Amino acid sequence: MPDPITPRLAELRRQFGLRLRELRERHGLTQEQLGELADVDRKTINRIENGMYSPHLDKVFLIADALSVAPRELFEWGGVSSRR
Repeated sequence: MPDPITPRLAELRRQFGLRLRELRERHGLTQEQLGELADVDRKTINRIENGMYSPHLDKVFLIADALSVAPRELFEWGGVSSRR
């Protein structure tokens, strides 16, 4: 059984998911369309957007490529990056 995530990690997952949704919608894509472009299941896109799943780095790269954005853009929200 995986270790429970900390509140900080849960919040970062939530922010990452919101950012992914924002970029996906900005590109006029459905979750299914993004999944097809990134070779990722639509359910996985949904779980990421809802903060329920933390994608591996390779998936982050595939999703960024599908959105035609630099991977770092997925980690920029609220006008600043996710750094403390």
